[in-house]
Amino acid sequence: MYRKFLALLFVVSLGQVTWSASFDEVSETLARAEALYYEADFNKSIELLLRVDKLLQPQADHLQDKVSVKLQLALAYIGLNDNAHGKVYLRELYALDPDYVVDTQRFSPKVVVLAEQAKTEQDEVRCRTVGSDAERQLGMGNAEAVMRLVGPNQGKCAGLASIAASAADLATKAGIDAYKKGEMVDAVEKFRTALQLNSAHELATQYMELTQSKLQLNAERVLLEWRKDFDGGEFVLAATAYRRLVSVSGPAAINQVRAEYRKTLTDLVESWNEACANNDASTMEKIRLRVTELLPEPSIGEDILAKMTTCTSTGCIQMNPQLALARLRSRVDPDFSPTVRSQIKVSPITVRVKLRISATGDVSASEPQGGNALLYSALLNAVDRWKFSPAIVQGEARCVDTEIPIVITLKGN
Repeated sequence: MYRKFLALLFVVSLGQVTWSASFDEVSETLARAEALYYEADFNKSIELLLRVDKLLQPQADHLQDKVSVKLQLALAYIGLNDNAHGKVYLRELYALDPDYVVDTQRFSPKVVVLAEQAKTEQDEVRCRTVGSDAERQLGMGNAEAVMRLVGPNQGKCAGLASIAASAADLATKAGIDAYKKGEMVDAVEKFRTALQLNSAHELATQYMELTQSKLQLNAERVLLEWRKDFDGGEFVLAATAYRRLVSVSGPAAINQVRAEYRKTLTDLVESWNEACANNDASTMEKIRLRVTELLPEPSIGEDILAKMTTCTSTGCIQMNPQLALARLRSRVDPDFSPTVRSQIKVSPITVRVKLRISATGDVSASEPQGGNALLYSALLNAVDRWKFSPAIVQGEARCVDTEIPIVITLKGN
């Protein structure tokens, strides 16, 4: 059984290889058939062409090759004075490509006349088929399908004008029904179909203008509602308004609104990255929730959101006082009130203060220890205004934790 399976697999594979190789030889075979035609060996040319034609028939593509084969077959049969068969293949050519043009400079008048006759006959067949299909779709009340059938053929098939007019009436009626239900977007589509079928349809034109005017007013109202909610930070309500706006507004207004979302999202992501660098988990969570509320659809800012994933918080750097003070860019001395000065009898005084230096060099001072508690308030107020150079680790700004001893000398005591 296993050997039989392998043998079968081999045969199938071999068949696939042969089939593929045949396609690779189509151009060569066509060239050989054309050469045989010019050598007046019409029967041999036909034999080659029929083989290629059979090979190409089940394939969905290779249109140019199919057309070339039909033309060469027609020429070969005409060369044998078998005009009936020649016209058959010319008709098949025009069934594949209705707009094909026979070069009058290249081919004889006999071939040109037969091609014109074949085209006329094939056009009549196509028009009858299109007309029949269009009437069937019209009977089913499908004006859109009628438009798809009639549109490309309206100027080529004289009998389609009355069908198009009836379908335009049908689409207009459907549009009016949608208008009365308040389904303005659907109504516009129906009136657009009617006007594509009959551009002079007066009732469809009037209703199209009226519907578009109402859609514009509705879009402006929804845009104002969105703006109020968005500016007020009510992002959930704004998202609801945005989704309604998409259904009633044009691309220009939607693009402006999306730009507003992207600007706000960029600010939030920058704040998130800064909070992450400072190991501020609480702020990060608040920002994450705002981002979730903000976007009515993720596609608005996927590229911006991706930047949030690059932040890998590893906590603040622990730094000794000497190294931290070496990064001090500017300092503010504490301003003690006369009352405090009068109550301090000992000088100098050392107070130890814990500092959290952010990734941007800003300071948050806390937990003073030692010295006299009367000094703490003014001291913390001053240290909070100090500025440090950012600490850079592997190209990334990081926050710093340190504890600095501050010596206070109260002059005049």
